[in-house]
Amino acid sequence: MDAHTPVTQGPLSVQDPGHCMALVRHTFGRLPQESLIVIGLLRGYTGGHMRIDLPPALQDPFTSARLVADCLAGEGSAPTPEAALVVLIGEGPVTPEQDDVWRACLDALTMMLDSEYCVRIVQTWFVSGDHVRDPLCTDPGCCNLPGRRLSDLTLPHLGGPLGAGPGRETQPLDRAADAFLDGAPGADPTLTAYLAELRRGHPEGRDQHTPRRRLYAWDLALREQLDSARKSGNQRKSGSQLMDPAARAERLTELLGQLRSGSGRDLLIPLAALSLDHALLGLHLDHRAREVPAVIPGDAAEEAMLQDCAKSFFGETGSRPDWRRVDALESVLRELVPYARGPERENLLCLMGWIEWVRGRGSAAGSYVDRCLTEFPQNQFCQVIESLMQFKGVCLWARVKQHSWSWSRNSMADPD
Repeated sequence: MDAHTPVTQGPLSVQDPGHCMALVRHTFGRLPQESLIVIGLLRGYTGGHMRIDLPPALQDPFTSARLVADCLAGEGSAPTPEAALVVLIGEGPVTPEQDDVWRACLDALTMMLDSEYCVRIVQTWFVSGDHVRDPLCTDPGCCNLPGRRLSDLTLPHLGGPLGAGPGRETQPLDRAADAFLDGAPGADPTLTAYLAELRRGHPEGRDQHTPRRRLYAWDLALREQLDSARKSGNQRKSGSQLMDPAARAERLTELLGQLRSGSGRDLLIPLAALSLDHALLGLHLDHRAREVPAVIPGDAAEEAMLQDCAKSFFGETGSRPDWRRVDALESVLRELVPYARGPERENLLCLMGWIEWVRGRGSAAGSYVDRCLTEFPQNQFCQVIESLMQFKGVCLWARVKQHSWSWSRNSMADPD
C-alpha cells in the first residue's frame, strides 16, 4: 500500500506513473488484475476506455489489438480520441522474456491504432507484480527491469476513499459471481418462515400472482431502488424493507415468481433496459402467440417496441439503455439471493451474467456463466451468453461509447 498521503492537485500527467495508476483506479474503481487497459485522450481530457483480459491479448496480439482499436476509435466511438494511454497489468516476476511478450502486444496495438485510426499511443506503463515501468524509457536509472516499486508512488486523490493506495484490486472480475453471492445480505429467519408458509400454500406451478402483476411488482422494486439511491446513495436499501415481514414475504413471492421460468426471466431484460411498457407488450404478445401462432403486433409502434425488446437481449437496440434501471436490477437480485432456490437461483445467475456482458465486463460475465453452468449444467441461457462472448466479443452497447455503461456512469446522462 502507498505510504504517502494522496494529494489533490491540478491536471494529471500521463508521464507520471502515480498519476496514471490513480487514473486507472478512478476509471475502473480499482487497479485490475491481468489486464490490457487503453484510455483515450482528446484535447487534454480522458475519454473512452477499454479493459480486456491480458492473457488472450498476449496469445493473439493482433486480434486483440483490432478489437481494442475498433471499440476505442471505430464506428460509434465519437468523440474519437486523438491519442491513447496504454497500461498492461500482470503478475510478476519481471523477466526479459515477459518484457518481450508484452512489447509484442504493445507493437500490435500501436500499429493498429496508428495505421487504422491515426490514434497515437503517447504513454505506456507496464505494471508487473509490485513494479511499474515505462517500456520505452531510455533512462537506465529510471525504468530498467523490474522498474519502480508501486509502493513508492504518490497518487493524487481523484475521488473515492482517501485510504486507497496504488495496490491491486482485492476481488478480480473473474470472481465476481463469488463476490456477489458471498456479499448478499443474510436471510431473515422470520421472513424465511413466512416464505416457506407461502410456498406450501402455493406450490410452484400454481402461482397465485398474475404475470402482469409480477411485472408491476418488479417495476416498483426497480423504482424503489432508484429512489433509495437518489436519497441515500446506497442502492442496497429499498422501500420494501419498511414493510412488516408478512408483507415483505408476499412481495418476495411476487419477485421470485418471475424467476421461476425462462419466459419470466427474459421479460426482466426489457423491463430494466427499456421500460415497463416494453415488458408488458412482450408479455401480451407472448400470450397472444400461444393462442394464435405467428401473431404479429397490431401496429407499427408496437412492432418497433417489440423489435427493441428482442434486440435488448443482444444489446443491439441502437440507443443507450436505462443503465440506472439495469443497476437497480442487480440490486434487487442481490436482495433475492438468500431466498432464491432451484430455477429462481438459476435464472438469477443468468440475469447477472447478462448484466455484466452488456456492461462490457466479459470476465465478470464469464464468472456468472461458469457458476450457473456448474450448478445447472443444462442451462441454455448461459450457453447463449457464452457463445455471444465467444463470437460477438464485446456487446454493442459497450462498444458504442455514448451508449456504454461506463460512459453513462461518468456522464450521468438520461437514456436516449
